Amino acid sequence: RCLSDWSSDVCSSDLYTEKDGQKVMIPLERASSQGTKTGVLGHVLTYGIVKGKTKAVIPGAHAGIRTDDTRPEFYFYFEDKSAALGKTGFGAQTVSNPGQFGLLKFEEKKDSREVVVGTIGFASYSSGNESKETVAFKSERISPGVYRVIPTGDMKPGEYCFVSASSAGAAGAADIFDFSIKQNQ
Repeated sequence: RCLSDWSSDVCSSDLYTEKDGQKVMIPLERASSQGTKTGVLGHVLTYGIVKGKTKAVIPGAHAGIRTDDTRPEFYFYFEDKSAALGKTGFGAQTVSNPGQFGLLKFEEKKDSREVVVGTIGFASYSSGNESKETVAFKSERISPGVYRVIPTGDMKPGEYCFVSASSAGAAGAADIFDFSIKQNQ
């Protein structure tokens, strides 16, 4: 069973932040996706010279989970490696530690947020993200199946998400956990 969500076999992560003067754990849940969009016109017109991008599209201008903390602390909870998250919905790959996730900054639109989850090149497709969207983080194993995750530097205000490395195409959109860093006032 998952340590943070007893009603599900799929584990998740929590945001550890200050709320009303006290430190609290806020569960991050999978973002509801509108699916993906693929920009392949340039790719097709140039016979594969220009890469196409597949983006996951998340409805809403802002995530429901918001924090003022510019270096938020997260806790990831996984089942034992023999069961792993991959067993229950993360595609063919087994996801068993935070290193198999990317921490990405969304491209913000009026009514949605978008993030690159794959690229199409000449005779190839790869899942993953663009380095300019990636936020570096470090993880520390606290106990079996429990990891503490912290960005290596301060994050700017904006919309962010953790995306499973196995995310690709429409199925990958389900593997996005979103949150916001609020502008301090």
